[in-house]
This record gives sequence, C-alpha cells and structure tokens, in this order.
Amino acid sequence: MPTTQARPEIVVLLCDADIKRKRETNTWNHLDGRPFSKEERDLVLSAARVEFEEIQEQFKRYREYRRTVDEAPDALERFLAPFMERLAEKKLGNAVELMN
Repeated sequence: MPTTQARPEIVVLLCDADIKRKRETNTWNHLDGRPFSKEERDLVLSAARVEFEEIQEQFKRYREYRRTVDEAPDALERFLAPFMERLAEKKLGNAVELMN
C-alpha cells in the first residue's frame, strides 16, 4: 500500500490558522486576523490524517529547536568555563587565544 504525502499547501494553512472558530462569523482566521477565503476553508476541510501528522512533526522539530536555542548560552558557558578559569583577565578574546 503506497504511503501518501502531506500536501504542503494544507500544512501551511493549518499552521497559520487561528484554531478558535469565530462563532459570530462562523469562520476560521489566519493568525494575523484575516479570515480564510472560501477556497482556503475548503482546502483545510479536506485535510487528511497525513497533514496533521506532518504538522505534529514540524511542531516537534520546532520545540526541539527552541529548547536548543534556550540552552545555548548555558552550554557555551560550560564549554568556556575551563578556559576562563585559566585567565587572569576574563574576556572572550583571551579565551579564544588560549583555545588555539
């Protein structure tokens, strides 16, 4: 049985959707507040499981990216600590010289 691939145009729309449906207008909106056009709404409503699985994978990668970005300063500090301890004047430029 062939595997189906996520349709990128649907994944993009779903990632840009404000998932709280507006009761007063009965519409979906983009994250910037623009309402979905009829074509966009029809396309989103045709989403299959594979599109939702792709979004889940993208969000998983994004969360991992954010975790890495958040931990980067601490990782750099742990990496530089042994070099900085050996310096009389604690400046990054001096540590670079010591590492070479």
